[in-house]
Amino acid sequence: MTGNAPTLRRTLLLYLLIPLSVLWVFNAMVTYFIARNYANIAYDRALFDSVESIEEQIRFKNGKATIDLPEIARNILRFDQQDKVYFDVRQADGLLLAGEVDIPDPPPESRAVGQAIFHNGIMRGKAVRIASLYVNPDKQGTGQSGRVLVQVAETLNKRETLVRQALWAVIVPQLFLILIAGASVWIVVSRSLAPLEQLRDAISNRSHLDLSAIQEGPAPREVQPLLRAINDLMQRLGQVLRVQRHFIADAAHQLRTPLAGLTMQTDLALRQTNPEALRHTLGQIRAGLERTNHLVHQLLALARAETGPDMTLKFEPLDLNELASMQTAEWVPQAIQKQIDLGYDGPGKPVAIFGEALLLRVMLANILDNAIRYTPQGGKITVQLVAGEQPLLTVEDSGPGVPTKERERVFERFYRVSENSESGSGLGLAIVHEITRTHGARVWLEDAGRPGGGGARVNIEF
Repeated sequence: MTGNAPTLRRTLLLYLLIPLSVLWVFNAMVTYFIARNYANIAYDRALFDSVESIEEQIRFKNGKATIDLPEIARNILRFDQQDKVYFDVRQADGLLLAGEVDIPDPPPESRAVGQAIFHNGIMRGKAVRIASLYVNPDKQGTGQSGRVLVQVAETLNKRETLVRQALWAVIVPQLFLILIAGASVWIVVSRSLAPLEQLRDAISNRSHLDLSAIQEGPAPREVQPLLRAINDLMQRLGQVLRVQRHFIADAAHQLRTPLAGLTMQTDLALRQTNPEALRHTLGQIRAGLERTNHLVHQLLALARAETGPDMTLKFEPLDLNELASMQTAEWVPQAIQKQIDLGYDGPGKPVAIFGEALLLRVMLANILDNAIRYTPQGGKITVQLVAGEQPLLTVEDSGPGVPTKERERVFERFYRVSENSESGSGLGLAIVHEITRTHGARVWLEDAGRPGGGGARVNIEF
C-alpha cells in the first residue's frame, strides 16, 4: 500500500546512518582495545619502576636475602590518589620479607630470573595489575633456592579512567559527525525533492480535463525521463479523449436523423387503419432500422479502428492471401444477389504480414460493401493481391468511379460522393483509412483504367 511505503528521505537516511552507525560501533571497539593497550604499556612501565626501586633495596649475605625499606619509603611507594598499591618481597620458600601476603603469584611458565613479568589478578575483591621480578643472589639466575620474588600490584582505576577519556575523545566527535551528516542528508534531499513536490501540487491542482504537457524545467535531470513518459501518456490520453468526443458527437449527429425518421414512421403507422398502407409503412420502418443498424455497426467499427495500435489490439503474423480469399468468398452471396461477378486473384502462396485479423477483415468488408453498393447490376468486382516486399491489395469495380477532386475526401468520415444516389453511412472508407493507418499501410483511390472510363480501384500497400 502506498501509505506504508517508505519515503525517499527516510530511505536515503537509513542507507547512510546504518553503515555509519556500524562503523561507529566498530571504531569504538577498536579504540577501546587500543587505548587499553597503550594505558597498560604506560602504567606498566611506572609499575615496574616501583619493582626495580624495591629490588635495589635487597641485600644478600651468605645466600640469605634481607631488605631495609624504611617506613617513609613504604608510604611513598603506596601513595596514589586514584589506586590502591600493594607490594611484597618473598623468598623462594614463601617467607615474606616485606609487604602483603595475598598478592597472587605470577604464572608458572613465566618465572625466569631478571625478566619483567606483568599479569592480572584479583586481590581483596578487586581486579589488580601486577608487576613481578625474580632476583637471585648471584645475579645470574643459576641458583634457585635463594631467589627472591618482588611484586607490586595496583588497582585499575587510572587505567580505566584513561581508556574512558580516550574513548570519549574519539566516539563523541564521531557521533556528532554522524548526526550532522544525517541532518545534512535530510536537508539536501528535502531541497532536492522540492521541485518534485511542486510538480505534485501542480498536477494535483489540475482539472481532470487538462492534459497539457508538464513543464520539465524545475525538475531534476534524473526525473525528466519520467516526466517525458508522463507527458507522452497524457498526449496519448488526450488523443483518445479527442477521438471519443469526436466519435460521440458524430454518433449523436448521425443517429439523430434516422431515429427521428423512425419516430415519424411509427407515429404514421399508429394512425393508419388501411392494412396495405400499414404494411408499406412497416416496411419503411424495417428499412430504416436496417440502415440504423448498419450505421451503428459502422460507428463501432470506426471506434475500434481509431484506438490505434495499442494493447487492446492483438497484432500477430498472419497470411494476407488466405484472409483476403476467405473474406471475398463471404461476400459472394451479396454479389450474386445483385448479379455482380465477384472474383479473387491471389498469388497462390502465403503472403505474411503482421496485423490484427479482425480489423483487416472489417477493412476488406467495407471496401467490398462499397464496391457492391455502387456497382450496377451485371458489373464486375475483382480483388487482387500482389506478393512482394510490400504486398499490394487492390479492389477494382466497374461502378461509376469517383471524381478526381473528391478522391481524397472520400476517406473522411460521413463524406459521400455528390454524384452517387446510393444510400450509405459515409463511414466505409473512413474505417478503411483508420485501419490501414493502424497497420502502418497506405491507401489511395484511382481510376480502374477501363476502356471508356468508369470504375474505381482501391489500393492498399502494406
